[in-house]
Amino acid sequence: MPTPQKEATVGQLTEKMQRARLAVLTDYRGLSVRDLANLRGQLREAQVEYTVAKNTLLRLAAHNSGVGGADDLFTGPMAVAFCYDDIVAPARTLTDFARTSRILNVRGAVLDGRVISAEDVTRLATLPPVEQLRAEAVGVISGPLAGFVGVLDGLLQTLVGTLEARSEQMEAASA
Repeated sequence: MPTPQKEATVGQLTEKMQRARLAVLTDYRGLSVRDLANLRGQLREAQVEYTVAKNTLLRLAAHNSGVGGADDLFTGPMAVAFCYDDIVAPARTLTDFARTSRILNVRGAVLDGRVISAEDVTRLATLPPVEQLRAEAVGVISGPLAGFVGVLDGLLQTLVGTLEARSEQMEAASA
C-alpha cells in the first residue's frame, strides 16, 4: 500500500518527466557530498534540476509519463537531471563531470519521451551550442541567396548598359 508521501513524490516525478525535454539518468554512487554539491551548482547554472529518487518511484513516474523501455536503467542508486530548455548544455555538463570525476556514471536518458543510451547522451554533448547552429544555418541559407542577388544585379547592369548603348545609338542616328 503506497503512502501518501510516495504518491506525492511519484506525482512530482511524473510531472517533471512530462515537462522535461531531456531527463538524464545517472549513477552517483561514490560521489562525496562536496562533489555532489559542485555538480548540482554546475547544473543549476544550466537551469537543470538534479534529483535523487528511489528506482521504484522513478519507474512508476516513467510509466505514468508514457516512457517505455526504461526499466533496465532503474537499478542501483539513481539521480535524474531534468532539463526543460537547452538539452546540449546539461548533457555536456554531466558528461564532462563524469569524465573528470571518473565516479559519476551516465546510464542513459529520456529525450522527448524516447529512451536513449549513454553513448547518445555523449554524442548529444558534443553538439555545438544552439547559437552556433543557428549562425551556421543562416550562413547556409544566406550564401546562395547572396549569389542569386549578385547574378540578378549583373543581369540588371547588363540590361541597363544595353539600353544606354541603344539610346546613344538612336541619338547618334537622329542627329
